[in-house]
Amino acid sequence: MTTSRPVVIVTGASRGIGRAIAFDLAQNGYTVWLVAREEARLDPVASAIRQAGGQAEQFGIDLTRIEHVPALINAVMTKSGRIDGLVNNAGMTRRGKLTEVTPEDYDAVMALNVRSLLFLTQGVLSSMHKGGAIVNVASLNAFDVIKGAGLYAASKAAVVQLTRGLAIDAAEQGVRVNAIAPGFIHTDFNAALWERREMRDWVETNTPLRRLGTPEDIVGSVRFLLGRDSAFITGEVLVVDGGFLPTRMWPL
Repeated sequence: MTTSRPVVIVTGASRGIGRAIAFDLAQNGYTVWLVAREEARLDPVASAIRQAGGQAEQFGIDLTRIEHVPALINAVMTKSGRIDGLVNNAGMTRRGKLTEVTPEDYDAVMALNVRSLLFLTQGVLSSMHKGGAIVNVASLNAFDVIKGAGLYAASKAAVVQLTRGLAIDAAEQGVRVNAIAPGFIHTDFNAALWERREMRDWVETNTPLRRLGTPEDIVGSVRFLLGRDSAFITGEVLVVDGGFLPTRMWPL
């Protein structure tokens, strides 16, 4: 069966930025395939999308098990008949000093944030038609390393360079690849961080827009990069951080 709606896969869609992206795309005419490691956590997201009049499917997969990626691609193509977009949002972190990172920490972060992104993208490209678009979720940390987040920053710097390299290669089949780099966003993923009043005050003071971002602040940029209005944009990284990185408002 082929749907008349454009079809997009969103990874890490069970919460936070991924959930917000999925909900927004569904409200704007996409059939959204929600992907997360625990499929049960996708149930309330899919239900909310459908109740709001959108179309959503779901698929549980451990993206670090790249041998399972063909099953995801096959499910999307069998049920929806097309893939127009991919949002590589799934990610994780292990906080701590780089001098104390263990091989297990390194392998876990790089397997999800970098390795799975590359091989899922390869799989999707094999079925994506000309005019398709891919958006990778990088981070402010790809450009400025925050204390305790060195390993995460390294993985997101890799996402930036993968985006640029994939943009060159995917252009051969008429597919665009871009990335967004969110700044300090309040999600369940980092809620404990923002409970520290001194950390929240520092971010709000040094962000020109004087607040933390929300997942909803991210969705428009993703929708733009997936859509026709960005048809001549590829290999770019759009920073969405309230002005923190461009102005470098570091405390004196």
